[in-house]
Amino acid sequence: MTIINGHYDGRKVLLDEPVPAGIAAPTAVKVVFEDNGAGGVLDDLVELAERLPIANDPTDWSEQHDHYIHGSPKQ
Repeated sequence: MTIINGHYDGRKVLLDEPVPAGIAAPTAVKVVFEDNGAGGVLDDLVELAERLPIANDPTDWSEQHDHYIHGSPKQ
C-alpha cells in the first residue's frame, strides 16, 4: 500500500506530493478524514453544553424526561 498525503480545500481533494512512479491508472483510492481540530457546529454545541452549569442535577432524568422537558407532572 502506498500512502500519499493530501488535503481538502472545501471543494476538492488536493495531493500534497506527487504520485510515485509505478502506480497504475486506474487504481483504487482510500480517503481517510482526520480531525484537524477545527471542529464544527456539533463540536461547538457540545462544548457549550459542557460549560453550562446544571443546578441541582436530578438523578431521574430518564424516568421523568416529560416533566423536565415539557413541564408535565412527575409520574
